[in-house]
Amino acid sequence: MMTEQTTKESQLANRDQACEGVCSSPTSFKPLRIDSSAPQDSFHATRLDTKPTAKLATANLVKKKSNAFAKLIGASSLVMAMALPIGIVPRVFQNQEIDKAHARAEAEVQTPVVSVSKTELASTQLNLSLPGAIEAIVETPIYARTNGYVKQRYADIGDRVKTGQLLAAIETPEVDESQKESEAQVLTNIAGKAQSEANRDRARADLAKAIADLSQSKANLVQLEADEKFARTTFARWQKLGADGAVSLQDVDEKETRLKTARASKQAGIDRVSGAEQEVVAAKARLKAEQANVDVSAANIVAAQARANRSASEKGFQNVTSPFAGVITERNIDQGALVTSGSDSSRQPLYKLARIDTAKVYVDVPQYSAKGIRVGQPVKVFLKEFPGKTFTGTVARTSVALDATARTLRTEIHIANRDLLLVPGMYADVTFSVPRSSEVALVPSNALIMRGEGPQVITLTKNNRVHYRPVQLGEDLGKQIEVIAGLPKDSLVVVNPMDTLTEGATVKVNK
Repeated sequence: MMTEQTTKESQLANRDQACEGVCSSPTSFKPLRIDSSAPQDSFHATRLDTKPTAKLATANLVKKKSNAFAKLIGASSLVMAMALPIGIVPRVFQNQEIDKAHARAEAEVQTPVVSVSKTELASTQLNLSLPGAIEAIVETPIYARTNGYVKQRYADIGDRVKTGQLLAAIETPEVDESQKESEAQVLTNIAGKAQSEANRDRARADLAKAIADLSQSKANLVQLEADEKFARTTFARWQKLGADGAVSLQDVDEKETRLKTARASKQAGIDRVSGAEQEVVAAKARLKAEQANVDVSAANIVAAQARANRSASEKGFQNVTSPFAGVITERNIDQGALVTSGSDSSRQPLYKLARIDTAKVYVDVPQYSAKGIRVGQPVKVFLKEFPGKTFTGTVARTSVALDATARTLRTEIHIANRDLLLVPGMYADVTFSVPRSSEVALVPSNALIMRGEGPQVITLTKNNRVHYRPVQLGEDLGKQIEVIAGLPKDSLVVVNPMDTLTEGATVKVNK
């Protein structure tokens, strides 16, 4: 029993020393490993005998155990307090750094990566390429100018003909008959005119005779008036003498009879003058009528001659000739075909003739380049049928006014075609060199965004933020496109922009 008690006291003393070592030197503290196999009752007081010596020993033992346990608790608290700044605080800081790193990584993952391109300035001279079609400098349909049947054709498609060359002959029996009738009518009207002229001459002579008769009648009337006046004076004198008895009444009666005769002669002279005047008026009317007949006959002759000439011309239209040198591009007749004169839409032309020693091209120049086009300006013409070959042309004329719908300037280009390589209908590209009216930026075509608001590009600010800019476009050059307004100089534009990019969003530039 004493041995067992001595062993327990030794264990308690060792623990007290360990606790004192820990409390006196906190920095040298090391965690104690308590053997769990130690007897459980080694921490509890053992019932001692009732002897005073044993009780005193037991009390001391209990006191020592209590002190040792208190020291053990204090040492554990101190160890935990020291462990907080040594182990936990650094771990907290480490976790914060890890969180920040994770946040940065997540931000890098979420930030869009874009490719950018710096805008370029286009050259001061714009090479404007526009499509067009080759046309003949002159092309005309050839219609029949008389009715009849094709007697013979002398040209076919592809034939090169000269000015005045016979292309076809038309047989016109109706025109031949009409010409004969017109010529006969001309002769008839000539004969009628001759008769009218004879009648007119006769009427003119009658008028002259009537005028002469009038003059004679007026002269006779003057004499008769003088005779009547003399007879009246004589009668008055003899009447007075008779009243005085100086002459016989028979003489007075004779003088009165002479007066009455003179008066009757005078009245007859007046009537003859009036009749002569009426005859002059009638003669003038007859002369006027005969002159009208002459004029009608002359007009009939002119009309008949015109019909005859027209018939002769129509007979001349039997031969269809070339109005200028060129190439037959279309033929719509064969021998024996019925043709009618006219050129309305219901009739097909006999031939189509084109002059192709000079070719022409019509192009529509956009408004922004229209003021750089001038008459006489040289242009280059390219055709895919002649790779590597450049044709040179000149601006012949422009429409001056722009098309109100398309806002383009109609321009005519002439191209020398002496070797006849260019044929009507070919597709051609016409390239103008025109000065630019202002600085024009070039951006990649895949940087352009087409939405309902109009064309836009995305530019980056200094802090790599997205900014949408509406732009005004110029010429599409294929891989690049012109921006004539809305884009500052030396801008960075986003290439192949994503639909998810929003205004003000931060992006990362792909190096």
